[in-house]
Parts: sequence; C-alpha cells; structure tokens
Amino acid sequence: MKITNLTADQMELHEGSASGMVVGIAFVVAGVAAGIFLRDANRFVVWIALAMVVLGIALVLFASSITVNADKKSGQLRYEKKRLVGAQNSSYAIADIFRIETRKQWQMQNTGSGDQATQQPVIVAQSVIVFRNGSELALDHQKTSSTTQVGSAVLMGGQGRESALAAQVAKFLDVPFQEIMPPNMSGGLNINISDTG
Repeated sequence: MKITNLTADQMELHEGSASGMVVGIAFVVAGVAAGIFLRDANRFVVWIALAMVVLGIALVLFASSITVNADKKSGQLRYEKKRLVGAQNSSYAIADIFRIETRKQWQMQNTGSGDQATQQPVIVAQSVIVFRNGSELALDHQKTSSTTQVGSAVLMGGQGRESALAAQVAKFLDVPFQEIMPPNMSGGLNINISDTG
C-alpha cells in the first residue's frame, strides 16, 4: 500500500500492481514452452507444463489492485478493487468507520526443496477498515514478513512500514488504529532461547 495523493482534505491509497499478471503470464509461457519442447523427454513433462499453464491463468485472473480515496469535505470513502475479470466499486461514509486495524498472524511456510525442505513460521499481515456495523474492507493485500534465523533466534521484519501507513490512514480519518499481534510476539522481534545444558 502506498499513498498516491495527500492533501488536507483528501487521501488516495493504491495497493497492487501488474506484477501478479506478469508472473502469471510467465508461468503460462513457460508451461507452453515446456510442453512443446520437452514433451518427448518425459511423459510427466506434459502434466507439469499443464499445471504451470493452469497456475499462470489463475494468477492472471485473481491478481487485483485496490484504490481507496477518502474525501473529508464530502465525508465519503470510495473503494475500488480491480481484477482482470471485474471490479468492485463502493462508497462509504467516513463517519461509519470504527477503526483501522493491522492484523498479524503466524503461518507456516515451506522453505528449501527435496530433502532440505523444512517449514518455517512467518508473519502474515493485512490492514483492514472496520466499520461500526462490523463489516470490513481490506486496505491492502496480505503480506508475508521476511525472516532471519540466527541459531534459535528468529528475527521478523517487513511489516513496520505497512503498520505505519495504516496508522497514518487512521490519523487522517480521525479514527483509532489498532495493531493486533499474534501470540508470542512483541514488537516484531521474537527470540526463542532453548536451554541446551
């Protein structure tokens, strides 16, 4: 998410880009090329190529961008979510916004491949607009933090910028901001010390 326009009365945010479509197109092209040029090498290549094409098409179809425009003078928040296969446009009263939240949670992510494959916990974060009636709108897409492991210490990073932007949106809208952290995490640094003695 980034702020594309900011004045005393207006704020415009944009999230997403064409990168999802580019990656999807690359998968489709690679799948087709593998299917054409490597089909005689192994009978499973055709199935792998087909899977790559299907994955590429799914990435292209589900890639989306979010644009949020808040206008204090009119008291309106315009929300637009675009996809290749459609768009969602809606308008809301700024007075109906209860708060802005950044929610973080642990998820397991596979790292490495083959015999070296392991699962590593990562933080996934997403900022949302919470309305007084309990409904919610995604302010951005889910983001995965970067992790660095040194011995038994796991250093988490990459979410501070998103939380700061969500807090700035809350301040502009004059609503509370809340950062919801997962268990066993404080301030983005989670150190696990094990007793080996």
